[in-house]
Amino acid sequence: MMQSNVLEHARQGDPQAIALLMNRSLKPQGISVEAVLEEHCLLFEVNSEKVPDQEALVKFIHKGMNNLRVKSIQKIIISAQLVNQNSIAWIQELDLEKVDFGELDVKNSQLNTSQPKNNNFEQDKVANDIQLIKTRLNTAFHQHNFHLNINLKNNCLQILIESVSVPKQSLVTAIIRKELSPLELQSLPLIKVYGREIGEDLPAWFQEFEIGEQKLVAVNASNKQNANPEFLSVLRTFKFASVVPYKDALSRELYSSNKVKLLLFFGLFPLAVSLLAYTSNLGAIVFILGIYYSSIWAVVLYNLLKPAAFSWSNTIKCALFTAFIGIPILLLAQGIPPFTYLYAAIRQEGILLKMIGFILGVGVLEESCKALPVYLFLLRPGKLKDPLTSAFYGAISGLGFAIAEGVSYSYKYANSLAAGDTDLGLYVLLNTIRFVSLPLYHAIWAGIVGYFMGLAAINPSRRGSIILIGLSVSAILHGCYNTFSNGLIGFAILAFSILLFVTYLNRSQQIVDEMQKAEFSYKK
Repeated sequence: MMQSNVLEHARQGDPQAIALLMNRSLKPQGISVEAVLEEHCLLFEVNSEKVPDQEALVKFIHKGMNNLRVKSIQKIIISAQLVNQNSIAWIQELDLEKVDFGELDVKNSQLNTSQPKNNNFEQDKVANDIQLIKTRLNTAFHQHNFHLNINLKNNCLQILIESVSVPKQSLVTAIIRKELSPLELQSLPLIKVYGREIGEDLPAWFQEFEIGEQKLVAVNASNKQNANPEFLSVLRTFKFASVVPYKDALSRELYSSNKVKLLLFFGLFPLAVSLLAYTSNLGAIVFILGIYYSSIWAVVLYNLLKPAAFSWSNTIKCALFTAFIGIPILLLAQGIPPFTYLYAAIRQEGILLKMIGFILGVGVLEESCKALPVYLFLLRPGKLKDPLTSAFYGAISGLGFAIAEGVSYSYKYANSLAAGDTDLGLYVLLNTIRFVSLPLYHAIWAGIVGYFMGLAAINPSRRGSIILIGLSVSAILHGCYNTFSNGLIGFAILAFSILLFVTYLNRSQQIVDEMQKAEFSYKK
């Protein structure tokens, strides 16, 4: 290339032409220069046998660039290294429009291999490495509109990458690997890279690199004890009002829901009872807990039966009447013949006598006791219109009976435990069965009688016979269970009681139609 052509190309910003002009003066001194142009920044890579004088070489290159007056080049970066060595001896960055040679920063001491290392060598090496990293990354990230901030702390180089949106982690780490892997950065054993959106306080992600042999090795941040900034940043995206919508939770609209009321009742009621446990006797606590467990079954039965004529007043009256009036009537009746003899039969050895006593004595008397409020409050005044409603109130009466009976048995179990006749495990099991399981069966047997009372209301001409059938079915189921309660037969009777009750419910409309036809035929 002719001299005029080289000069012309150099003035146009051709990096090869610029390097050629520089080398004509530098090669006789054992120095060679290579130039690369990247985004208005000209990179000079200086190679020589010994470290060139930094201040003199920088002034020479800067003067030459000013003489060329290349408008497209705004900045130059000069890095010097020894031939056949990858380490950088020094690096200098210059703004062509702002540099003042009188104040030129030449703090980075040149590396002289013929001189012994002094105390400032390591600091100079770290400073050179940081400057080199900053230069290479600034050039690489410029086209992506990323802002770079580098900080050294505890021998760890912290690199913060910011942009209008969160920088893509895979892109940033790939660029850093590409730019820094060729360098020898033993003075910086650990590099931490953070990505953050401009304006945010915490990084959205971070990645750690350990310096290996001419390579960067990614470190899994989860193995570190420090908190993961990415995790913290994700947490910050949630608003407190969204995570804890306390205004909605305390609103009256929410509390007006029956489901919410039930959840609050069933969840808080036992805890409220515990506040009374230190000042109340066994009977009071057991009675209150009996109400709690029976209330659970009441909700289940309500959703199963869906009574057409539900009333809180009738519900409470049926339960309380049986618990406080029906039970005393039952106790009085037990001392009147023939029930006196029937109750005595249940203590006999013969299975047949026991069954007769349990069915005709216990079964008939207890089921009649539970049916009494349904008869007095609903059937007799003519308030019953369908069997499902009467079955529900019969079941509620049965739950009231179970509450009162549970109090009596709780004293019996407690005395047995105190006397050592029952161990603690059996005591807990007996109370659980008494308060959780058996109330359902009292409700089902009473519900069957109530169901037939509802049919009797539809077919009044056969009222007595229909009620007797319902009472007989319940008394037989009740008495047979008591007879075989300690074996698998008792278990089967309980299961059959549930299935029979559900069958009555499923066939209620069919049976109602039959009763209405029978009543119509009778009137003819």
